[in-house]
Amino acid sequence: MDIEEKILMLIQSRKSGILQNELWKTGKIDSSKCSRIVMKLEKDGLITREQDSSKGTKTYLIKPVIKKENKAKNFNLLLIKDLFSPCTGCSLECIPENCLNLSEWVYKLQNE
Repeated sequence: MDIEEKILMLIQSRKSGILQNELWKTGKIDSSKCSRIVMKLEKDGLITREQDSSKGTKTYLIKPVIKKENKAKNFNLLLIKDLFSPCTGCSLECIPENCLNLSEWVYKLQNE
């Protein structure tokens, strides 16, 4: 395991974040090397940095980026036969009984 992976694992072990000045001490590397690694991890989208202070000294709070699983989208609830509900993505605030788009959609379904 290289030093970059070690630092990333250390950051990921602290879900609420770790201060950068604590990170280089815990990771047992010098502060400038830690800064370069942190900038690369941030550029790669693996962490976030926000300015903070520790005992009056400017530092950064480093947090891991938690990626959500990419689940396949299931549109079955929005479909009847092969027709999407006109309410899908509609931003109008209407009364369904009076909605022309919904009425036309229901009519098409009945006549297929």
